[in-house]
Amino acid sequence: MRTHSPASVQQPACGHNGKGRLGKTGLSAHTSEMNTPAIFDHRAIRLHRDRAAGRQALISPILDAATAILSDRLDDVARPFTAALDIGGRGLVSQMLAERHIPTLSMDISARQAALCAPHALCASPEALPFAPASFDLVVACLSLHWVNDLPGTFMQIRQSLRPDGLFLACMPILPTLRPLRSALERAELA
Repeated sequence: MRTHSPASVQQPACGHNGKGRLGKTGLSAHTSEMNTPAIFDHRAIRLHRDRAAGRQALISPILDAATAILSDRLDDVARPFTAALDIGGRGLVSQMLAERHIPTLSMDISARQAALCAPHALCASPEALPFAPASFDLVVACLSLHWVNDLPGTFMQIRQSLRPDGLFLACMPILPTLRPLRSALERAELA
């Protein structure tokens, strides 16, 4: 069995990498690495998520419901998992996976949110996954990908980090069907 801990991966510095700051118009120039417009300021997102970590109880019914939906989907899969990655699960997803005895590494762009996922957590951006190919057989992202600038690129990195028979489970606010959920999460993270 292969497990991952923060010491076994190269941990990037947590926070903004100096690229993609918002300009006066609200949009920035393209990043030099990928020609993807940086719509969201990762430094601002990290600061908002740091603040939200202390107020997570205010939106716990929403987070609990989203985690329960992912848990139900996981119950539909008839295979064991030996190494999971939790992207931005705020401690709830890693707890759900621990109850199923699935070794899990949690990551979040916010150090305070990552700390909620102890003991195996690291601070990193979902747009720059620091993992070798085929590292995990399960990747779960619960309400954490709606601030990603390059969603297709992030999906590609997730796919590369999965083993050939791996499973990716995610939920994210999608307009217009989940407009109230997205608004509640934005208010909570921006408060």
